[in-house]
Amino acid sequence: MGFGARAPLARKSAGVLVATALVFGLGGCGETEIAGHAIREAPDPSTLDVGNYPSVPRQIGNAKNDQQARARESQRLSDHVALPYEADPAYVEDAWGVRPHIVLNRKTLGPLVINDTFDEVAEDLSAGWVNAWQTGGEWAAPRRTMNLAVLEFPDAQIASEVGPTLEHDDFTYSGDNQPVPIPGHADTTAHWRPSINSIGSWTVHDRYVIFMKVVDDIGPPDLGMLVDQVQRMLAVQLPLLDQFQPTPADGLSRIPLDPQGLLGRTLPSDTDHLIRAEPDGVFTGRGSLSLMQAKDTTLPEMQNNGVDLVSFGDAVVFRSTARTGAEGLWAAWRPSTHLEPEQRMVEAPSGLGDNVECYGEVTPKSDPETIAMHLCVFQVDRYVVQAFGKQLQDLHQKIAAQYALLTSP
Repeated sequence: MGFGARAPLARKSAGVLVATALVFGLGGCGETEIAGHAIREAPDPSTLDVGNYPSVPRQIGNAKNDQQARARESQRLSDHVALPYEADPAYVEDAWGVRPHIVLNRKTLGPLVINDTFDEVAEDLSAGWVNAWQTGGEWAAPRRTMNLAVLEFPDAQIASEVGPTLEHDDFTYSGDNQPVPIPGHADTTAHWRPSINSIGSWTVHDRYVIFMKVVDDIGPPDLGMLVDQVQRMLAVQLPLLDQFQPTPADGLSRIPLDPQGLLGRTLPSDTDHLIRAEPDGVFTGRGSLSLMQAKDTTLPEMQNNGVDLVSFGDAVVFRSTARTGAEGLWAAWRPSTHLEPEQRMVEAPSGLGDNVECYGEVTPKSDPETIAMHLCVFQVDRYVVQAFGKQLQDLHQKIAAQYALLTSP
């Protein structure tokens, strides 16, 4: 697990970053009280070296423009967009990488949607999110990839018109395409080319349009297998959407960007040195995995430890419902317990308690002693946090500032 820029810790272990919206009660001037636990003496902010990083929580408020509002709704939607391995455990690797997951137009979907009518047909698109996972194997081995996008529209009537139109335009792009029925799903239209082992499908479900493209480079064309993949994915995806509460169309422009207050306690991304393709934001679980190097065990591990909110900025903060959950995550993700050969433990910042560790990633074997990137992980109260930086002193300041943000009254 890692964040934004695919931090190596995440790649090598389940080292996520954990944090929580600050709802624990604050006791006297210099101490924090958490029900069922001993009082933790809060650090004196003046003793922390935070450099030029902000260390006072900020109020973020509502969306400032249409694009920001739609991006936030897309983040909310993402927590109800299935991860392909949930339908088929053969999908073991994230295939989308660091590309944007938020779908506001055709650009994000790239070569998945090859017709040029998408933006015109889907002009009323409110929000969207795309995931893609693939089967494993050696680096150059053939893979099967499941691409899944969910598009949200203002109402079901618009979605019912958009879905079939997009399928029609996708279908007519090539004269070799043939229609494919998906048993049990009358609202799904699909097509394939008999000479190519792939299928594209469009499903209308209430105000949503679900797009799927399965590409299998492993074996010869097998329509039965492709149809089965679509059916299995829909069996997972449709119930998730039934659980989602979309923002009403007339309230979208005023959508809160940080309803729980955690993003305001997360270091904001440096706009000059962005570490991911997505804007800063908060997630309740599933969506956050798309921004990390996740495994199929990551979501259950988060759920088992009570993670209910994840905030992405210049650091990543995972919040647990109880401090014991954060402590469990720290025990699983602390770097020293699963150090890889190319990693070296380095000095951790002082004044942040006992649960803080840092390590460095060395460069390739041609220069085995040079550390190319530093990463730190710490746990405090209901939070575990991870951040990285090239310079260790700068990273120490970043971590200290993030600590101050989470423990500030």
